[in-house]
Amino acid sequence: MALQSVCGWDVTPSRQILQRDFCRLPHLNSSGYPRLLLPPYKVTSSHRNPSGPPPPAHGTTTLAFLYDKGVMVATDSRSSAGKLVCSPDSRKATLIHSHLIASTSGSAADCQFFGRVLARECRLYQLRNGYMPSVKGAAKMLSTMMLPFRGMDICAAVTLSGWDRNGPCICYVYNDGTRISSDVISVGSGSPYAYSIIDDGYRPGMEEEEARQLARRAVCHAGRRDAYSGGFVDVYMVKESGCEKDAREDLVEMYKRLIQEEKQ
Repeated sequence: MALQSVCGWDVTPSRQILQRDFCRLPHLNSSGYPRLLLPPYKVTSSHRNPSGPPPPAHGTTTLAFLYDKGVMVATDSRSSAGKLVCSPDSRKATLIHSHLIASTSGSAADCQFFGRVLARECRLYQLRNGYMPSVKGAAKMLSTMMLPFRGMDICAAVTLSGWDRNGPCICYVYNDGTRISSDVISVGSGSPYAYSIIDDGYRPGMEEEEARQLARRAVCHAGRRDAYSGGFVDVYMVKESGCEKDAREDLVEMYKRLIQEEKQ
């Protein structure tokens, strides 16, 4: 209660607030039953901070990095709404076209919407020009589509991993229009833990099997440390021949296997 008062999230409003913002519900006219006052829909009980407590962080772990044959992409599979786990086996990577995959973090509805729109625009670009846009070109298209939604209640962070005429490429696009490119990108509430594993084992020009194990280990440890990440580990590879997917593996069983391997 003291922390709520300091932060301005008082659950017991003053008498003036009750009279102005609250509506009375039917009650029994008995001296043994006090009057019951509840707030109407969408009325805050805080007079210090009208917006209320900060919203919970969106939980996920997605990562992508370059290796000798292309781009390695890995995600977890847990979808949450606040502290509630909605789905333990969701898919957080969307195939835009045969050589471009989008791993998403944020609101599932927003990410699916922008993924469909980007896939449509890439297809239209191909019909007009005879070839698909580059990875950076697709990132610029997505950033332009997100700009009109700046300042709105939209949450979508998309990592585009693909292969074009210039080779493998990774771009990150945020819902405010931010667009960056890097060799290693991790997004989500579990990304700090994933970065710690990647920074320890990543090196440019890694072979495919070594890169695959590094990506699995990074997502596994992130899911173990981050309460909002978990479920299964999905690994994708984007090569010159197209996108490939490995069989998903249970995160808990993988962690047990990694511990046994470290002991041996």
